[in-house]
Amino acid sequence: MTETEKLSDRIARETGENVFKCYQCQKCTVGCPVADEMDLKPNRILRLLQYGRDDDVLKSRTIWICAQCQTCVTRCPHTIDLPRMMDVAKQEAVRRGIPSPLPMVAIFNDAGTRQIRMLGRMYELGLIGELKLRGFIAGERDLEPLKDEVRMGVRMLAAGKLKALPEIARAGRPRPSAQAKASPTRVGYFPGCSLHATGIEYNLSTHSVAKALGLELAEPKGWLCCGSSPAHATDHFLATKLPIHNLALVSQNGDVEATMPCAACFSRFRTALYDVKRDRTLKDAVAQEVGFAFEDQVKVSHLLDTFLDKVGLDAIAAAVKRPLRGLKVVCYYGCLLTRPPMITQADHPEYPMRMDRLVRALGAEALDWGYKTDCCGGSLALTKADTAMRLSEKVLRNAQDVGAEAIVVACSLCHVNLDTRQDVISRAGRAYNLPIIYFTQLMGLALGMGIDTDELGLKKHLTDPRPLLSSKGF
Repeated sequence: MTETEKLSDRIARETGENVFKCYQCQKCTVGCPVADEMDLKPNRILRLLQYGRDDDVLKSRTIWICAQCQTCVTRCPHTIDLPRMMDVAKQEAVRRGIPSPLPMVAIFNDAGTRQIRMLGRMYELGLIGELKLRGFIAGERDLEPLKDEVRMGVRMLAAGKLKALPEIARAGRPRPSAQAKASPTRVGYFPGCSLHATGIEYNLSTHSVAKALGLELAEPKGWLCCGSSPAHATDHFLATKLPIHNLALVSQNGDVEATMPCAACFSRFRTALYDVKRDRTLKDAVAQEVGFAFEDQVKVSHLLDTFLDKVGLDAIAAAVKRPLRGLKVVCYYGCLLTRPPMITQADHPEYPMRMDRLVRALGAEALDWGYKTDCCGGSLALTKADTAMRLSEKVLRNAQDVGAEAIVVACSLCHVNLDTRQDVISRAGRAYNLPIIYFTQLMGLALGMGIDTDELGLKKHLTDPRPLLSSKGF
């Protein structure tokens, strides 16, 4: 971007988004979960971009606190990708040396991107440590919240949910196979960084259930982080290159489908595919760097859809040995599993039902509720913990109010946010002891696996689900 180029022009050039399509219906602002913490409401950001008041946008708090939940895109009559615009604005603010009103978000983006470049994967414990240290140096951390965070960290370490040492993956050039064949019983498996650490029980239960149902998960060697929040906030090319590199590794294994348990990983992969299909220049640049031109060789699916599509709801129901009768749950999809629909291809992005149908096939009661796709604040969990707790509590409260005994999730980031923060939330106000259970763990229970076995990892949860499950006779 030159000094004379308007920010709206840079946005159009880099993303294809036209700020002048906005006619101020304000649906973006009405649906935004963090609008109350913004100095400029989302619709106001678009208006200022239309008027060329770039400095007001670049100096705002709004561009840094955006939760990237995709609610605004989903509900916009013109599907204007405002979160992508926020990313471009952040990058331009950094380029111009404009300090972030929320330094912790800028530190997180910088540290996370550097870690991905250096290690190939996210090192959660190291990232947390750097954030705390740099936060204190910047004067953004105080001791009282740190006590809660240290207590939480110790419990997670004891449960094996944080790795003391990083995993290192090197990005060699993939050599995709020309002999890939579709298989009804095998799928490429991308666990993502969190399933090797904070979401380890999701990984354990996924492998156990897949084996029981005859589904082979083929994890490609040397996979890299999908880029997560830091990459797309700082470098769009990197955020596109990383998923394409991983799809090349899946293709190299001879697989034509890649499944991923983490909704954030699923979102990053689907976004990368969406972008390379729309932007030939980007596609060619990524192909040049990765050595792999993506031409729909690999289908990208979320793990929930993989089980339902490759195994089938009827086959799963037929395999149930211990129906989960008497268990009342709500299904929490989070914000990225179904939104925005032009990327996820979800039929019902605001009120999905696929997980509900699976849970009912397992014998449990899936209750109707209003927070299925609301944001838990996952992208702000390490940078704006108070905001993340406020959003998480809304989810917990609504689940409790409708009579749920547990929340079923399909994302490791949603799980860690809702599971680990209940103790702090309860000590600060309303008490919660609401188990957060992965859908794969429920499947394992229904298939006859034990509550205390390592294959489901239920003992690793900070909000222990075993007393509830034992009381139901499972």
